[in-house]
Amino acid sequence: MRIKIILYLYFLVFISLPTVTSAKSLGIHCWLQSPVNQILCFEVNDINGKYYSLIGEDIGEKDRYPVSGSALFDENNQIYRLEFTQNQGNINVFENAITLNTTTLSGNWTDDSSNEGEFQYLGTGPLDPDQIKTLTKPRAKRKK
Repeated sequence: MRIKIILYLYFLVFISLPTVTSAKSLGIHCWLQSPVNQILCFEVNDINGKYYSLIGEDIGEKDRYPVSGSALFDENNQIYRLEFTQNQGNINVFENAITLNTTTLSGNWTDDSSNEGEFQYLGTGPLDPDQIKTLTKPRAKRKK
């Protein structure tokens, strides 16, 4: 029985390898999350032209935190839909949902604490440290 379980697990890993290894990096892309002025930079990986994986960092005025999520292209509405988790250390964890215009790559965001705002595309990263310093000056507090 134990050998069957091990063989089954190896089989599952083997089947999932082509999906994992076929992801193509589209580079680092950055957005400004207004009005809280957090910069989010993600390494965007194209899984199959419709689904994307996102991994990166949440850059604040003083701290940086890991972020991860996914995206898909919504063919019916011709937009990208992103979701990601912001884990700001032992301070807060936010689940975010974003819709992006396919031309501008900018859009709107909301989170599970009813915060919302503009999600402005900043271009490819990494960003210049002076640009980060200017953009992350606090303007609004986030509801917890």
